[in-house]
Amino acid sequence: MNDQPQTHTQPVAEIDPQMLAEINRKLDEVGRVTEDLSRQLESLHDLREDLLPIAHEGLMIAYRKLNALEQDGVIDFLRESSAVFQTIASSFSREDVKALGDNVVHILETVRNLTQPEVLDLADKTSKALREVPAEPMGRIGLLRSLRDPEVRRGLTMFLGVLRELGSEGDESEHAGPTRAARSEAQDNDSEETN
Repeated sequence: MNDQPQTHTQPVAEIDPQMLAEINRKLDEVGRVTEDLSRQLESLHDLREDLLPIAHEGLMIAYRKLNALEQDGVIDFLRESSAVFQTIASSFSREDVKALGDNVVHILETVRNLTQPEVLDLADKTSKALREVPAEPMGRIGLLRSLRDPEVRRGLTMFLGVLRELGSEGDESEHAGPTRAARSEAQDNDSEETN
């Protein structure tokens, strides 16, 4: 017997030089891509290191602001307001909201006019006067006596002006009547005659 181990040798295949060059080219490309990925990962790590303190500070600022809003009752107000908006949303149709949008400028002008100091003072005085109405109605003589009071006359003049404005809404379009200035002049003449 032969003491030497038998080795089976495979024939060595010849490697095509073009194929070997192609494999080397692809390996070089994989190496470049790997290096690019490595640099990008390093950049992302650096970016994370830079952004982490900024994000932490931003979260702390947001927390402090939210805490202050909660302490001031704003959060509770907004929570309750959401129920109001839910009621509004369920109470109006799309057409209602569209009409509101079409008239929002007029609505805001009206609100601006209603929030003028003189209008607010008048509303305040009116509400006080309504709370202080005497239980017993005033008789005819008392009414006539109150017409001598300059404040009553000034109030009546204001009230008549409001009534005139309300009444003129349809007058101007239906038929031509005396102008507002002419009506005011006639009223002034009437008040001078009663003095």
